[in-house]
Amino acid sequence: MFPELTKHPEYLKEQTLDWCNQLAAQTGKYEYTWNSIFEGQTAENILTEKLSSLLHGKVLEVGCGHGEYTVQWADMAEEIVGYDMTEGFIETANRNRKSNVRYELGRTHDGLPFPDDYFDIAYTKKGPTSWYEEGNRVVRPGGTLLLFHPGDANGKGAELGTYFPGLFGPLSVGTPILDKIQERLETSGLTNIEMSVLKETVWIPTPEDVLEMVCFGQSDGFRKFVIHECYNWIVSQFDKHSSEKGIKTTGFYYLIQANAS
Repeated sequence: MFPELTKHPEYLKEQTLDWCNQLAAQTGKYEYTWNSIFEGQTAENILTEKLSSLLHGKVLEVGCGHGEYTVQWADMAEEIVGYDMTEGFIETANRNRKSNVRYELGRTHDGLPFPDDYFDIAYTKKGPTSWYEEGNRVVRPGGTLLLFHPGDANGKGAELGTYFPGLFGPLSVGTPILDKIQERLETSGLTNIEMSVLKETVWIPTPEDVLEMVCFGQSDGFRKFVIHECYNWIVSQFDKHSSEKGIKTTGFYYLIQANAS
């Protein structure tokens, strides 16, 4: 029904540096362009509530994007540092920062450019998992790390992959995200590790929102191709599977709290 979009010559895999750079060049922000209707409390709100009860002192956010989430904590901490690999996002963040907030450009695979035991708390919001060991180094002993990641069997891979095959990937087999998280936790040196699985229900209200999800961060040429080749099928499938609220999807997230050793 749908062409395999990953084979399009302008397709970029999400979350890669090239994809992030392209998104930053387009908008300067890592900000979703589609509408969503949430049932009940969102997983991100649970993270925010947890952070608001823990935040103090010197704080590190890993994978800060354009800094909108980072800067909101400025009044609750001595210092906030945002770390991200995308120069365009950091440029946006610096235009909106407060006096006790700063941003650093770099990749977690290369380590974290901060002294030992510098931070009281570090966290990530849907960011990478490759920094756990370094997080243990830069957070003082007994300090807190709060880790929030999209889970296995997430909405895009489950319902949307079934309704729009080719536009969204199929449901992954097993728990590859959890397996990688646990592997990295085991070698991180972190202690008192507690993990919870958060579930949220999200409605995608219109076919246009599905289109936005497919084209998020992609090139204009890719968008034109999807509109020409796929949009009528998107509308048809959407009408087939939607209710008054739209299409129902289920998202899962891993929330991990641990202490530096």
